[in-house]
Amino acid sequence: MKMFMISWIFLLAIAFFILAFFLEPLFMVGSYLFISFMMFLWGYFEMKKEMDRRKEEILEESEEFIKGIPHTKYTLSDDLLNSLLIDETSNTFYIAKREYTDEDFECMSFPFSKLLEVAILEDGRVKYLFPRDGIIGGTVNEEGKPIINVFEADEYEYDEEDEDTIKKVTLKLVVDDFSNHTIEYVFLDNDDSIEKDSEEYKDLMMECTNWYQMLSLAINQYKHEKRLIGHWM
Repeated sequence: MKMFMISWIFLLAIAFFILAFFLEPLFMVGSYLFISFMMFLWGYFEMKKEMDRRKEEILEESEEFIKGIPHTKYTLSDDLLNSLLIDETSNTFYIAKREYTDEDFECMSFPFSKLLEVAILEDGRVKYLFPRDGIIGGTVNEEGKPIINVFEADEYEYDEEDEDTIKKVTLKLVVDDFSNHTIEYVFLDNDDSIEKDSEEYKDLMMECTNWYQMLSLAINQYKHEKRLIGHWM
């Protein structure tokens, strides 16, 4: 009903705008254009209010779904399409995802023993990688051994040639599951670059690094039991 009303506001605004060009007195033209502008403005604010209300409603529904999954920590993407969860009690990692906000979440769970690698990628480049002998960002030779082509963490973090801006930050996880071997969670994906010294970048990197550290600890518990499962990229 609300969207129906908003549609009528925009239609009336268009009607007044068109009628303005069929009027003779300049005063009437200006009046109709002013009315058209005010109605467009009214429609815009009503549309924004409705979108904010709907997003809040979807957020509540998403959080209600997440509450049904046993967890001790979770994060939910800004677009409300993806969620990562960790349950330290049962040593289980969960990912919930969907294509659109009007769909139900699909949830997958993995015991910590199934987690193999985790990495933070900035604009497709590996910034942090655990374990260091992993396959993310590398390749595999004929003997099946990884050939690593990423920087050591202590060298890469302080590389003076790093770009000052960034468009995409991704947390990538490799799991021991042939049907879902690579999991990606995007913390940032902008068409326009953001400054690395901006508060937005610092906040999202704090959250991303926190998850990287938690997953590294989870992997570390079982890393001596791991076996390399091959290059999938």
